[in-house]
Amino acid sequence: MRVKPLAVLLCSSVLLSVGISGCTAWTKGPHSPAAEDVTEQTSRESYDEFVAQMDEILAVTGEPTGWTTEFGRPWPLEPGNVLTPDACDPENWRTSPYQISLQVLGPGTDDLQADRDAMIRYMEDQGMQISGVFGDPSYPEGVAWTVFGRAADGRTIHYGTGTERRSVILHGECSSHPSMRDGVSQEAP
Repeated sequence: MRVKPLAVLLCSSVLLSVGISGCTAWTKGPHSPAAEDVTEQTSRESYDEFVAQMDEILAVTGEPTGWTTEFGRPWPLEPGNVLTPDACDPENWRTSPYQISLQVLGPGTDDLQADRDAMIRYMEDQGMQISGVFGDPSYPEGVAWTVFGRAADGRTIHYGTGTERRSVILHGECSSHPSMRDGVSQEAP
């Protein structure tokens, strides 16, 4: 089975399920890192790093289990599941480095602000630039709170939290290794 990552849209089913009627679309645009920040990691090295980071992120939420991919597959992925890397710079995809991308969906939380703030601290500890912070204590219950973080190496985390669901969209670091143009899995070389 091949799992194709979702283009990043903030208006995903996660946010729609918590009642946002009009939300900002975050599309995955060119965010290719500077040449010195691109790695030469193989697809397997990138996959292992991606999985480890996703597991770290889910641990920060306090709910490391009960998450599924955007395709309804349980996280962590089974050995036969393959992710298809995306170009870090879609406009120049022929020469762009590639990265692994995936959205996972999990259980909601009662304390939206504390949950989002914990993710902001994690992103800051990762050296990410924080932007796209959304949420306010005066909003009605169930409205998602979000934060977006970007690292120099092309990694991004988009985190949305709500009382019914939470969403993590992770884009791994950019690698120019040729193996990144193929499917990536636990069984990749």
